[in-house]
Amino acid sequence: MSEDKDNFIAEVSHELRLPLANIKLLVETLLDGAVEDPVMARNMLGRAKEEVQRLQYLVSDLLSHEKLKGPRLDMTFERVAIYERALYAIETTGELAQSRKVTVSVDVPQSFELRCDLDQINQVLVNLVENAVKFTPEGGKVTIRAGGSPPILEVEDTGIGIAAAEIPKIFQRFYRVDRGRTRGSTGLGLSIVKHIADLHGAKIAVTSKEGEGTKFTIEFPEATDESFFNRGTKE
Repeated sequence: MSEDKDNFIAEVSHELRLPLANIKLLVETLLDGAVEDPVMARNMLGRAKEEVQRLQYLVSDLLSHEKLKGPRLDMTFERVAIYERALYAIETTGELAQSRKVTVSVDVPQSFELRCDLDQINQVLVNLVENAVKFTPEGGKVTIRAGGSPPILEVEDTGIGIAAAEIPKIFQRFYRVDRGRTRGSTGLGLSIVKHIADLHGAKIAVTSKEGEGTKFTIEFPEATDESFFNRGTKE
C-alpha cells in the first residue's frame, strides 16, 4: 500500500510539474518584454489560461480519484433515470462538442432506470462522453445508449479508434493514448470510470477499430441482486 501511494504521489508530481513550468516560462517571457507586443502577449496569455485550466481539471480529477478510494459505505444506491443523466452529460460537455462540431445523441428509453449512485453515474457518463468527443473528428457522432437485462450503459463514437495493443492500458492512471489529441486531459478520466464500475459490481468492456470508432459498454448487476446492493452502503 505504501509503495502504491508513493508511486501515485510521484505520478501526480510529474503531471503537475509540466503545466506549472509552462506557466512560469510564459510569465517570465511576458515580463522580459513580450508584454509590449499586444499580439504576442494575447497569445501567451491564452496559452497560460489553457495551462491553468489543465491544472484545474487535474485537481478536480485528483479529488474525485481520492474520494472513490473510500469505503462503499459512502455510496447511496437508488433508482436513477438514465435518460435524464444522459441529458445532463450532453449539457455538461456541450461546449466542447460544439467547438469540435461533434453531435452527441441519446438512445435511452425514458423509463429505463439503473440502481446506482447518482453522483458517480453522472461522472461516468460525463467522463465517457467527454473522452469520446475528444477523439472524434469534426462531423462525427457520439451516442449514449442504455437498457436491457442485465442492464447496460454504452457510449459509442465514430472517432479515430484505439489500437488493440493500447486497450489494456487505457484505464491506467495518467495514461493517454494520444497526447496530441488530449491536450488539457488529466489522464484520470477512464481510471475513474473503471473504479466506479468496480464499486458498482459492474463489468466494463471496450471494443474499437482504428479509423471507425470505439464503444465502452458497462454491464451492471440486476436490480434484484440484493446481496450486492445491501453490502456496505448507506442505503
